[in-house]
Amino acid sequence: MLGTKTIGRSLVFGLGYLAGSRAGKERYEQLTTAGRSFAGQLRKQLADAPDTSPSTVAGAARRAWDDSDITLGGS
Repeated sequence: MLGTKTIGRSLVFGLGYLAGSRAGKERYEQLTTAGRSFAGQLRKQLADAPDTSPSTVAGAARRAWDDSDITLGGS
C-alpha cells in the first residue's frame, strides 16, 4: 500500500515537472525570438552594406550567406 509520503512526493514531483516544462517552453520561445531578431538584423546589415567587392568583409559575408535551408524554431 502506498503511504502518504509517497503520494505527497509524487504530487510534488509532478507539479515541479509541470512548472519546469512550462518555464522551459517559455525560455525556448524567448531564445527563438531573439535568434530570429538577430538573423533579421544581420540580413539587414548585409543588405545595406555598400560594397560587394571580394576584398571587403561585407562582400565576403554576402557571398557566404546562403540561408535558404535554415529554419529557426521549426518554422
